Amino acid sequence: MIRLAAIFLLLLAGTEIVLRQWVLTPSRQTFDPQLGFTYLGNQDILHTREGRARITLNSLGLNAPPLDTIHAAAQDRPTVLVLGDSYTEALQVPRETNFVSLAAQASGLNLVNAGRSGLGPLHYPEIFGQLRADIVPDALIICLTQGDIQDARRTPYRVVRTEGELSISGLSVTASTNSRLRGYIEPLIHHSALATLIMRRAALVLGGWQWPWEDWPFFDTPEIRSPGRRAGDDDVYSAIMFQLATLNSQIPTALLYIPTFRYAAGGVMIETAQSRRDRRAFETMAAELSLPLFQAGAAMRASYARDSFPLTGFDNATLGHGHLNERGHAAVAQTLAQAARAVADRP
Repeated sequence: MIRLAAIFLLLLAGTEIVLRQWVLTPSRQTFDPQLGFTYLGNQDILHTREGRARITLNSLGLNAPPLDTIHAAAQDRPTVLVLGDSYTEALQVPRETNFVSLAAQASGLNLVNAGRSGLGPLHYPEIFGQLRADIVPDALIICLTQGDIQDARRTPYRVVRTEGELSISGLSVTASTNSRLRGYIEPLIHHSALATLIMRRAALVLGGWQWPWEDWPFFDTPEIRSPGRRAGDDDVYSAIMFQLATLNSQIPTALLYIPTFRYAAGGVMIETAQSRRDRRAFETMAAELSLPLFQAGAAMRASYARDSFPLTGFDNATLGHGHLNERGHAAVAQTLAQAARAVADRP
């Protein structure tokens, strides 16, 4: 029995060493009551699920240069904060090849990547509030992608309405039940790559699962809107528009939509039906809010027409699916640079 236990421990130790060296690091995330799990500051991240990149996050947990570098660049050029989801955070490629870094070079502006995987428009005012004092941005760009509206339906949020009024006067988000439960094992996943891998695999299986206790009164209340279950599209759109308007009232803001394509022979790209629906919804929101909306689709189509190489996917995953590869980032960077110049010039 002792020998079996020793062999088991050696196998665990060996697995842990191999994972840390070639696959992934222990979780570098911490639990936030509003946002769920976000990265700790000053962490080295090894990402191999799609592509391969080792990235050092800055003190704010962002895939961006150190704060001293950001502040030094701000002395002679406007600072533009770029919010978005995992497409923007871009842990799949080296930092210098992601679209925020490339757009910063092309525009001559101080662009700061504040992308956060798994988050969306309902979370962005909270993220902006947490970062504003440290970054001190002059303008803001929000990168939108297919799935942002669907994610909003699954995001628990609380709306405040003035008595007798239908319009929203306040909105706050809270972490999902799954994230709150994962928070209990946070110390374990901080110290073990194996535990982190197991949790990530479990999250893939259970990510869409609605736990039976999510509707119990002490987990949720009628004021908490989990739109996939209790609110229609009008509620979701109103909530997203309220958050976008809130940000635009605090800082000059522009939107950038990154479409999702499927690929065909002969340099043909076909935007997915869901991407088209989301794009049209954001076009309507932008028009109603008088927000500039930039579209990355044309630059992405031009890139694929040149060499017929998909802009998403990696050799160690599936080409044509998943996150942007380096070609995709280069294409999106062209539109982001235009958006950055335009929003930085707004009064």
